[in-house]
Amino acid sequence: MRGQLSAGRNSQVFLWVLLIVLLGIIVMPIFWVILGSFKTAFEIANYPFSLPASWNLDNLIGAWQLGNFKTYFFNSAFITVVGMIIVFLVACPAGYVFAQMTFPGNQILFYLFILGLSLPVQAIIIPVFFQLKTMGLVDSLTGITLVSVGMALPFSVFLMRNTFKDVPKELRDSAYVDGAGEWRTYLKIMLPLAKPGIVALMVFTFMNIWNDFMLPLVLLISEDKYTIPLGLLSFQGNNASNYGLIFGGTLISMVPSVIVYLIFQRQFVEGMSAGSDK
Repeated sequence: MRGQLSAGRNSQVFLWVLLIVLLGIIVMPIFWVILGSFKTAFEIANYPFSLPASWNLDNLIGAWQLGNFKTYFFNSAFITVVGMIIVFLVACPAGYVFAQMTFPGNQILFYLFILGLSLPVQAIIIPVFFQLKTMGLVDSLTGITLVSVGMALPFSVFLMRNTFKDVPKELRDSAYVDGAGEWRTYLKIMLPLAKPGIVALMVFTFMNIWNDFMLPLVLLISEDKYTIPLGLLSFQGNNASNYGLIFGGTLISMVPSVIVYLIFQRQFVEGMSAGSDK
């Protein structure tokens, strides 16, 4: 018995040590970026992990102004916000229908829909480019928004279907008995009950579109249409010797994602686990 307790204690110690090491690997780059954003180029090169001699916002202001990050930021914000709205308007009703309604071909249609999860963006980016070119939407925020939504929808519908499956169908039947129509049942009863899944959907969509690099790289040509990730790459090339500005731009690109995740962390975890017991 004592040997079993000792072995269990040793395994817990090993697990904690492993988790601390992994946490350090994840946190160290973030910590390095934050420190570098408030240092001079000399301090970054000679004292990379020390605290700044003086905390100032020169790198952040310089990245925002000199690096044209103001334009990149608002381009990313437009694509992300509009994309989130469209994904919400499409994925939530689709997930509700697949989860709560029975009709011929329900399962087949659903599996065909989520077939998009097996298609990496690298495999379809060239046909997508020529399709947008035919439509006159290459190098436009509208075109990249539509493509971003299309890439996000398979997982979004899958997530919302699992979320609505957790809602008892008896509630829908009771609403019908009380005289509520389909849309009223969906808007007044089902949608509020699916709040954790909706929050997870919005957070996931935000992270996916805001941090996307491949689609802007291929579909955007003009610099005034660049998003944050693409602008950051260009900024690094134009200011390769000024690491302070590079770190400042990186921190600007990180802040929105960190804020969104910290605010909705609990709901995000709850929503991502929806339907896990099915």
